Amino acid sequence: MFPWSDITLLIIRGALGIIFNFNFLLILALVGYQYWQTQKRQLQMFGVYNYTLSQQILLAGFFGLIGGITGSLLLTLVGVTLNQLGLAYIWPVALLLMFINMRFLCFAYAGGLVALASVLFGWPEVDVPQVLALVAVLHITESLLIAISGGYSSMPMIIKKADGRLVGAFSLQNFWPLPLVILAAVAVPTGNAAGGGMINMPEWWPLLPLAEEPPAGSGWVYVMAPVVAALGYTDMAIASLPRQRRWRSALNLAIYSLVLLALALLSAKYSWLMVIAALLSPVGHELLIQLDNRRELQAPPRFVPPPYGIMALDTVVGTPAARIIKPGDIITHLAGMPVNNRFELAAAISHTPDQFSLSLERDGRTLVKEVRFTRGQRRLGIIPVPDGDEQFYAEMATERYGLLDWVLDKLKRR
Repeated sequence: MFPWSDITLLIIRGALGIIFNFNFLLILALVGYQYWQTQKRQLQMFGVYNYTLSQQILLAGFFGLIGGITGSLLLTLVGVTLNQLGLAYIWPVALLLMFINMRFLCFAYAGGLVALASVLFGWPEVDVPQVLALVAVLHITESLLIAISGGYSSMPMIIKKADGRLVGAFSLQNFWPLPLVILAAVAVPTGNAAGGGMINMPEWWPLLPLAEEPPAGSGWVYVMAPVVAALGYTDMAIASLPRQRRWRSALNLAIYSLVLLALALLSAKYSWLMVIAALLSPVGHELLIQLDNRRELQAPPRFVPPPYGIMALDTVVGTPAARIIKPGDIITHLAGMPVNNRFELAAAISHTPDQFSLSLERDGRTLVKEVRFTRGQRRLGIIPVPDGDEQFYAEMATERYGLLDWVLDKLKRR
């Protein structure tokens, strides 16, 4: 039987120790930079933002810790080791790709390119099945994080579509630093392979054995080593609710990851599968994103002004609306007064008592909620969908998130 409790305890201890590592803090700083950029756009468009930068960074670190522990357990179960894993090659490639676009800070691209170079050119010398198994497990972990990460990374936006319309949308962006604990195989003389503190593993383990044999008279002993990785997720919710978009992306990514993991495990036995698996890593990941985005962009936008009432794009955290209103709800009355535009909403707010009823429609149902203003404030906290005459918006065709774009923009201004 697999020693889950012993392995889990070791991984938790190791992951907690990594969060003070310089590389982990560096990735967290890059995450903070990305959220800061998005927060600036939100302030321009709406004058408010939901979560503070410190809250977003802390939540990214927290979910990254959960992902690190989960990923480490899966990597240990599969038997991925640092031996010939090629992280010294994968990380520089990932950082270079990040300058093209922040979402390329992802091992699916860097790991797949390194694995493909190894298969085609024999350099760098890496264990290709192990590299691809690492990529697959990281993306199984990412699919979990996409599903459980909440509204802190769902940023309301106004975007200009190709036909010139301004519509409401959500920028779904997550970047997680992962404190991983990965096995490393160390050759020790056969007589010294057993001893105190050793954990006995079942005979079927590892699922992916090392491709190299230990020196004569020696055997492999596995130890756990700390490694910092990163995952990134970028999506737009235009025709779907943010949670629906997340769940669909998480499901598709999980399917992709499981297929890649199966190919990685099989390629250890059938070497001709290595090329297919190495290509699937970056190409499959990018195809998944492009097809998902195309489906979202071609569907009718959800967050547009309704025939009557005011549709809520989002709410401000800590306000009365945040407790009762969800994205896509249509507000029809405040204290019995009909509201069909921003001016009527502002007038109704100014004339309502401190406690009042609010009527709204959600998924075809009419709901009546009791609302109380925060003491000393007359603020409902609704971010309505755009009317179409807003000054600040993002253009889908040109909006980018790469550090290279930021550098070029700064140089142009000089």
